Amino acid sequence: MTKLSYKKTIAIIYTIVLFLDRLDLTIVNVTLPTVAKYLNVSIIATEWINLSFLLALALSIPISGWVSDRFGLKKIYILAMLIFGIGSTLCAFATTLNQLIFLRFAQGIGGGMLIPVGMTIIYRVYDKSEYASITSFTFIPSLIAPAIAPFFGGILLETFSWQFVFVFSGPICLLLAIYSIVYLKEESHKVKYPLDLMGFIISSIILINIFYNLSQLSKVGFSLSVILGLMALIPLFWLFIKIEKNHKYPLINLKFFKNNTFVRANMIQLCFQICHFGAIFMIGLFLQVGVGFSAMIAGLLMGMQAVGAMVISRYSVHLFNKYGASLPIAVGLIGIAIFTPMIMLINNSNMLIFGLILFFIRGIFSGLCGTPIQTISVINFNKKEISTINIIFNACRQVSISFGVVISSLLISLGMHIAKVPSTSYIPKDKVIEIFAYGFCAIPIIAIIGIYIVLGITKTRSVENIV
Repeated sequence: MTKLSYKKTIAIIYTIVLFLDRLDLTIVNVTLPTVAKYLNVSIIATEWINLSFLLALALSIPISGWVSDRFGLKKIYILAMLIFGIGSTLCAFATTLNQLIFLRFAQGIGGGMLIPVGMTIIYRVYDKSEYASITSFTFIPSLIAPAIAPFFGGILLETFSWQFVFVFSGPICLLLAIYSIVYLKEESHKVKYPLDLMGFIISSIILINIFYNLSQLSKVGFSLSVILGLMALIPLFWLFIKIEKNHKYPLINLKFFKNNTFVRANMIQLCFQICHFGAIFMIGLFLQVGVGFSAMIAGLLMGMQAVGAMVISRYSVHLFNKYGASLPIAVGLIGIAIFTPMIMLINNSNMLIFGLILFFIRGIFSGLCGTPIQTISVINFNKKEISTINIIFNACRQVSISFGVVISSLLISLGMHIAKVPSTSYIPKDKVIEIFAYGFCAIPIIAIIGIYIVLGITKTRSVENIV
């Protein structure tokens, strides 16, 4: 293959596996009531199906850089595909809850390595002048997958069975792995340095703590155990920083946090993921529980955001190259702040056309943000540092996604408490706006915080950044 076609092949492979990974974060939620009935367990017990997946992500992300440097990016990338695909397929054959939890954990190990390793491969074969362009292409699945998950999951569930939600990823990953074995090139520069074992252990404990307690926070609120768990993060972070500063080969080199743009990129990402992924969780509930749409129709509406994002994705690259990151991100967040509360205007299932247009417009503004945020996280670093940068950025992304869902869940719970609606009962039609208003009004506030942060970024534009 020519250099150009090889680079495109890598981007296509990564885009497909990213889509499957992002889809898997949300599509399983549709199956949980059915799975609970099939396995004869309570619906509450099925939370561990998702929690085990998130915990596996937390464990595999920090170490993905070391194993890929040690054994080669190609080998680890292919291994991650196989673990993810086989783990997903085997979930369909689980006969007990414990089996399903274990297999989801295994699947999450592969999923956690796929994203940072795949992105590292892309950034190493593409020039810096192409970063914004290729990021706009690979970012689309992050918008499409969570938006269409309820719709796609609903089709699989109603047409076939819950097992098909897990089965379809396996064959795709197997084919991609076989193709990658034949066509992907292994980089010659493998770095053999000892693993920062203590750094890995402490970072894993920190991430597990965050994922678990944020998950519990969305379910039980600020209980004593949750408060103590979150407070434990203070000494854990202090210990991790001390270990990393004194280690010759730290798992995460803290010097990267001296880069103002990189720090701001992570803070902006936090705001964006709360507005995007956290809002998707809340919007899905609003459309189904509040308005009365089916899971498929709600997924269709939210899927229009992906269409809007695809329409604007190439233009976001143009804006980034001409004006820097601040303009497209700020405009995108302004649009999200304006159009998110407008979703509450959808008050019955006959407003489908209005909803399609509204979500399309919201998708356009969301699409302006993704590429610049991802690009500014790596633009100021050399290619040898990309692996570590991607680990940090993806770990922060996972935490941001979880945090977004937690905030949405807490605000919905707050609305139900104020409206005096028990959490175990159905939401009355006359209480829908009162319950969901807190969440929908919080999104503009968080978006404004993101705008304030992005305006402090130095204009990221030079000759080498022009595509």
